[in-house]
Amino acid sequence: MAGKTIVVTSGKGGVGKTTTVANIGTVLAKKQHSVVMLDADIGLRNLDVVMGLENRIVYNLVDIIEGKCRKEQAMLRDRKLNNLFIIPAAQTREKDAV
Repeated sequence: MAGKTIVVTSGKGGVGKTTTVANIGTVLAKKQHSVVMLDADIGLRNLDVVMGLENRIVYNLVDIIEGKCRKEQAMLRDRKLNNLFIIPAAQTREKDAV
């Protein structure tokens, strides 16, 4: 079965995008779906913090784009759900650098 994509976006900050993604991803993983949540908010990432994975980041989305790592190397597995992963955004880069 082909994977499906759900995009949560808004032009405004502080409207709950990260919280919505974390909740949808967690519910889908609990229903036995394999889930990869991608944080594309370069310079202002938060999904790693919400999911409690901020201290485990080695690679991020920009590293994948620049070819510094494979996507599997940047994926962080959730501590409780083995089928839930995040790919964090870069914290120290500007969006224009991508």
